[in-house]
Order: sequence, then C-alpha cells, then structure tokens
Amino acid sequence: MKKFIMVILAIVIISLGFLFPLRKITENKDNNQIDNEIPEENKSVKLTLVGDFLFEQPFYDSLSLGDDASNYFKYVKDYFINDDVTIGNMEVPIGNEGMKVSGVGYNFCAPESIGKLLTTLDLEVLGTANNHTNDRGLEGVFSTLDFFKNNSDIMTVGTYYNEEDHLNSRILEVNDIKLGFLAYTYGTNQKVSNENRQYFSLFKNANKEIDYDKLNNEISNLRGKCDVLIVLMHWGQEFTFTPNSEQEQLAAYLNSLGVDIIVGSHSHSMEPIKWIGDNHKTLVYYSLGNFVSADYNITRTNEEFNNAYQVGLLSTLEVKKDNDQIIIDNIKTEPIIDYYNSDLRNFLLIPLSLYDPSYEQTHYRYHNNFNYNFVKETYENVIDLEFR
Repeated sequence: MKKFIMVILAIVIISLGFLFPLRKITENKDNNQIDNEIPEENKSVKLTLVGDFLFEQPFYDSLSLGDDASNYFKYVKDYFINDDVTIGNMEVPIGNEGMKVSGVGYNFCAPESIGKLLTTLDLEVLGTANNHTNDRGLEGVFSTLDFFKNNSDIMTVGTYYNEEDHLNSRILEVNDIKLGFLAYTYGTNQKVSNENRQYFSLFKNANKEIDYDKLNNEISNLRGKCDVLIVLMHWGQEFTFTPNSEQEQLAAYLNSLGVDIIVGSHSHSMEPIKWIGDNHKTLVYYSLGNFVSADYNITRTNEEFNNAYQVGLLSTLEVKKDNDQIIIDNIKTEPIIDYYNSDLRNFLLIPLSLYDPSYEQTHYRYHNNFNYNFVKETYENVIDLEFR
C-alpha cells in the first residue's frame, strides 16, 4: 500500500513539474531582491518618450482657482503605467520654500507641488539639461536634484551635484537590458560661469562651439557599459518643424559614436523622426515638442507656431535584445493636445484620438484656427508614415 502511495505521489510531482516548470532564481546581493532569470527571447523593454514638461503661469492660476492638478494627466497616464520606462525633459527647475514660483518671463521656477505631481506619473527618467536649467542658479539646480532624489525613484540626467556625480554613469537595467542615459543642452538662458560648468551638461564650450572632445569622451565611456545608449538633446531652433544643419551634424556625430536613440527637444513643436547611419543605425527624434505647456499667446512667433506650441508628440517603442543583438521596433506616435477652455481652466492632455468636438470647439485657441484638422495635418506633414 505504501509503495502504491509513493508511486502516485511521484506521478503527481512529475506532472506538476510539467505544469509549473522550475525557474532559475538569482539573488541581487545589493538590495536582497529576488529576480527571475528572463528567457533570452523575452528580453525586451517598452519605452514611452515625451517632450518638455514646461509648467507656466496659466496652469498655476487655474490651480489657484480650484482646478485639480492630477486631472491634467488622466488621459495619458496609462501610457506611463503600461510601459517599462518613461522618459521626458524637465524644462523648469523645482524650487524650495525660499524660491519664488514663476511661470512667466521665460524665467521659470515650479513649486514642490509640481514635483509631487510628477512623482505620481510613473516616470523613470527626466532630463534636466535645457535652456531653463540655470533660471535659479545653482540653488535651483540642486533643489531640483534634491527633490527627485529624496521623493522619488526618478533618475535625473543632465545636471549634477559635483564632478564626481557628473562622472557617475546613469544606467537603468530592465529585463536584463542595460539602458544608458546622457543629456545635453546647447546652453542656458542665464549664463553658466566657467567654474560652474561641471554642474551642467553643455554640448558647446565657453566659445559657443560644439565640444566634440567632451561628447566623444562621455559617450564613448558610457557606450561600453550599456546595451542601449540614449542621449537627450536640447538643441536646434525654436518654432520650426524642421531640424537645422547643426542638429543634423550633431546627430551624425552621435551616430558615429554608437548612440542608439536621440531624443530631441527645444523647438516647442514636433520635428521629424529619422533613422540615420550606415554601419550603425540611430533612431533620431529631432524634437518631440512640448508635452506640458500653458502659454496661450507667444508674441515672438506667429499664429501657426502659437498653435503648434499646443501639440506634443508621444512615442512608444520596443527595444529587444536577442543574443546580444539590439533591435528597436514597434515605433508608434500619437499627438497630444494641451487643452484648456476659454476661461484658461480645465487643463487636460488629450491624445488626438480622443479629441472630439466637445474639446476642439471649446479650446481657448479654437477661434485662432487651432482645431482637429490643424493637428492632424501638421502631424502628417512632419512625421513620416512609418512612424505614425
């Protein structure tokens, strides 16, 4: 009888083995987390890319009148939740209690409440290298770094506490794929002194010439440490749908150094997406435009780019690793409209697919020719069909 029972138990155990295959378990001794080894064919990372988080005064005014800040992201938040890594550009410093909030005059400083709002969005990486980085000097640089370091798991790249921090590689490992990050800006509105350049990632030297040695040293150093190298570039010209010659020159140089993805910003309007390179392919987003913004009438441009200012590009893509070969595919994009009504209230980020007449016809700029067709035609004119 005992022998019969033992035989039955053996059959059950073997059957369970087929139903629930044993998985190799590895222990991360640094944080004592237990991770399942990822099968080679399942090694992939889903990315979401967005443009500038540019918080401006009308948004703050709407909050002071009782609008709910969290409502702003309700139609786009699922993109961030349903991916592995979300990447954006933090266009404004996060201040501390001693800094005055400012969303006007092209000199910006967001309150800590904005930082807290961003920590609810499931962001993984924020670039901090842009022309507004130095709007509050080093105090603003450090308060921004402090906020995200102390209140979130969001990785910042592009500004640093000191030279040692600057040399510390920014790498995220997801599903056994190492993503390396760098971020650069052409300069800052408030000039950076020579002694303070160590705190910033500037791709131009003090003479406003492209610093090829700096780019070569930093990118080459990180290239050997990661599987996928992503560089955030704040570059080019404002209010245009096309990259300029400097952007194309820099993109070609970054391609020659082995950069896999370039994520551009600064133009406040979407610019093309291109594959470049022969021996090595680089995916270039010349500009994703604004993601967050609130300036309803920019006097230094025309109606077309006042309208383009209200549209950003969100892109999703997949990075796969197959026997040490990196494949980037499933690239998709969606225009995101910055909606606010005729009272400059009820701010919402709305994908074009959800932009119905109830939103279109009540947008503050609807009577300035900002409508569904403008967004659709701009998108189709700027972004090649393979990326739409």
